Amino acid sequence: MQALGGREREPSVPSVLESRLVLSHPLLERLDSLLGDLILGESVEFAGEWAKTSRRTYASKTQVGTGSGPFLEVVDLRWHGALTSFRPISGTAFLLTPDNLYWVKAPEVSPTLSVDVSLHAHAGHAADGATFAAGMAGAGLPGVPVAGSEDLAGTCAFGPKVMTTGRVTCLARVSSAAFFVLPIQGGLLKVGRKRLWRLRDDVASSLPPGVRELLTHRRTGVVRARQP
Repeated sequence: MQALGGREREPSVPSVLESRLVLSHPLLERLDSLLGDLILGESVEFAGEWAKTSRRTYASKTQVGTGSGPFLEVVDLRWHGALTSFRPISGTAFLLTPDNLYWVKAPEVSPTLSVDVSLHAHAGHAADGATFAAGMAGAGLPGVPVAGSEDLAGTCAFGPKVMTTGRVTCLARVSSAAFFVLPIQGGLLKVGRKRLWRLRDDVASSLPPGVRELLTHRRTGVVRARQP
C-alpha cells in the first residue's frame, strides 16, 4: 500500500519492552501492521515524571457520605507527561488485561497530548495490591487491580522516549496490565460532533471492516483478550 500523511518512515526505535511481549492481542497486532504499512511515520516524543501524594478515604463503602471514620490512607503515585509532535496528532489509547482490551479515542487533535499513568494503594499495604489506571488527553481507561509492591514506581516499566505515528506502542506495563497508544497525524483525521474524530474515508477505505469500524465510528469500546 502507498503510505500517507508524512515524510518517509524512519527506522523504528526499539522499546524497553519487547514487542512480542507487549503486542499480545490480535487487534493491536492488526492495527500496528495495517497502519504501519498505510501511514508514513512521523516521530512523536514521550516524556514525563512521577509525583506522589496521599489522601484519606473511607474504610468501607457503607461510610460514604457520613463524614465518620474509620479512614484509610491511600498513596497516589501519578506519572504525568505528554506525547509531543511537530504537527498536530490524535490517537487511540488501549489498556490490555488478562481478560479484556479496552480502548478510547483522544478527544483532541494537538501537537501535544497529555498522558497519565497512575498506581494507587493503601499506605503501608502497597505490597498487598494496587490499582493501575491510564489515559490520554483526558480520556481515561478503567482502573484495574494489579500486583503491588512497597516500591510502586518500580513495578511500572515504561516504553520508548520516541515512537512513530501509525504504530502501536506500549507506553507503560505492570504485572498484569499494559497501556498502549496509537498516535495518528491530525491531517489524516476528520473531527465531528463532540470532538469525535474518524480516519479520513480515502485512508480508511482500504482497511478491513473491524479495523475500519474502530477508526471511523465509535469513541470507546472493549473486546475480549486472546484466550490462552
